[in-house]
Amino acid sequence: MPEHVTEAEFLARVDAMRAQDPVLSPLTAGIMGAVFVGIATDSRTFAKLFGIEHALVLREINQLSGPDAPVEITRRDARTQRTHLKLTVKGEALCRRIP
Repeated sequence: MPEHVTEAEFLARVDAMRAQDPVLSPLTAGIMGAVFVGIATDSRTFAKLFGIEHALVLREINQLSGPDAPVEITRRDARTQRTHLKLTVKGEALCRRIP
């Protein structure tokens, strides 16, 4: 997946992911999409890029954690709370189904 995507392409991808899996919130699908295309692989970058409070992004990531989750936490910075992510097999499969 190319790193450079337009805003419209990104939003279309998020909408398509939510259509594939209606349980996904817009924020969850956005986080997954950002990780997939490589524009934000950590919570702080995502929050800054999309103008969302970091605490909201962290809360969403924490709700994503667990068995059968679409993303996996790979590292946390205790001082800044920056949380680094990667897609799990489930998350990768969902993202790859989107044209």
